[in-house]
Amino acid sequence: MARTKQTAKKSCSGVAKPAKLAGCKRRRTSSGDTTLTSSSPLSSPPSSPIIAETTRSGTQNRFCYLCHDSGNTVACSNRVCSHVVCNVCIKIPQEIEDKLGSPGISFKCPACHEKDERAVRSKPMPYFAFTQMVEGKSVPACDKPTASKAEVCAGLILLLHFIYTGMNSRGSLPQVLNTALEEYHTTSTLRYHEVVFDFGTWDKLCHWETKAQALAMEIGEDNFEHKVIFVSVHSEVTRGDLFVGKDEKGEDVAVEPVEFMNYLFFGGLRSLIRKSIIFMLSCGPLVTFRESISSFKKAIIQLQPAYTVAFGADRFISAVLKSFIIAFSVRVLIQGHVLCEVITDLLDVSLELRMHSDTFFFQSKVQTTSGLPLPSSNPLSVIGIRYSWYHNHRRPWGTALPMSCPKCSSVRSWSRSKVGVDSANTIVRISTCCSPECKYEFFSYPPVGPYEVIKENKSMGWIKRTGI
Repeated sequence: MARTKQTAKKSCSGVAKPAKLAGCKRRRTSSGDTTLTSSSPLSSPPSSPIIAETTRSGTQNRFCYLCHDSGNTVACSNRVCSHVVCNVCIKIPQEIEDKLGSPGISFKCPACHEKDERAVRSKPMPYFAFTQMVEGKSVPACDKPTASKAEVCAGLILLLHFIYTGMNSRGSLPQVLNTALEEYHTTSTLRYHEVVFDFGTWDKLCHWETKAQALAMEIGEDNFEHKVIFVSVHSEVTRGDLFVGKDEKGEDVAVEPVEFMNYLFFGGLRSLIRKSIIFMLSCGPLVTFRESISSFKKAIIQLQPAYTVAFGADRFISAVLKSFIIAFSVRVLIQGHVLCEVITDLLDVSLELRMHSDTFFFQSKVQTTSGLPLPSSNPLSVIGIRYSWYHNHRRPWGTALPMSCPKCSSVRSWSRSKVGVDSANTIVRISTCCSPECKYEFFSYPPVGPYEVIKENKSMGWIKRTGI
């Protein structure tokens, strides 16, 4: 049978009884240092007037051809090439940065490097971006290659996918991400692990602890530039709890999000979560109930990931995230941008996601006073943001219009919405049924609480709600 939106895999929520797995004192590991720093050394490059000056001469472009940013850029030394590259996409060693602009240093952009490879029909050659003339010969100006073929950010990447027992992982988003990155990395710089979990009983939990420790030992030392963790799991529809496995009778059991996260990331896995990016591939109940959101934020404070992303659709379909994940791989993992700075750009290209689900974005922050961290055992806080796509006439204030008119039952009969007021003099958007005998008016209300409208164009954009 062909796979359609109706037959596509869903990360369905369901009903599960609460589990009580902690029959005795739990073993906890130290969470370690709580100070957060940027997850990428390229995320905050130092300013360089010398670099900026080299991009303003000749016919060179102003924007980096890799990321389209106009930050500190360096121009390709090839006279027939107009490319410039920013120092986020290409890591420029300090000893080279000090010499840029001098006639002794030349720069070759990745495109010219690949062109030279094709010209000699060679295998992928190490990419030395900066060269210098020594005794009439062009030699690398650095001991180490800038990046291998087609690489921009060549740091180590770890991809982890935790899958609830019984869920199908074939063609999953983490596999899509891994495939997209394989073109830029080798097996030594890109690590991918897929793990099925079930700790619905005490015995299974003990077995999972052993399995988690073995996985942490297999992964080894945490020297990764990027760590991306996916969790595919069901959520309980009445409480927002997360499924942990099957009990002795084979029935699903669930626990509060904070318990779930601490059970899942046990032992050595706990340290790997710090400064990572977590994608919760679960249905909306996780972020629907106030209690489950509060519990989930407690888990984030304890585990200290840099960013956590969740979704609000009642029956979440992970397939709608493919455009988002591909854009994420390019902007964040390849080009080195910081996720919180490009999140709306990623949402803009995710046409199916915007119609399917709101996106919840959680960022760990260090609480400070007078510019200094608070003197507490855990000075972290979590900023929660909800992104809802709006269209003035199709989704006023981020709320989809009914398929049919509640009064005359005509389908897709709504006019272009207009700004008006209701009986309480509240500003609303009013959509009117186009049926001549009906003229039913449907009121769409703005969000409750603080929000910001991020316009994509005159008719649509994103509603950014804070304080989640």
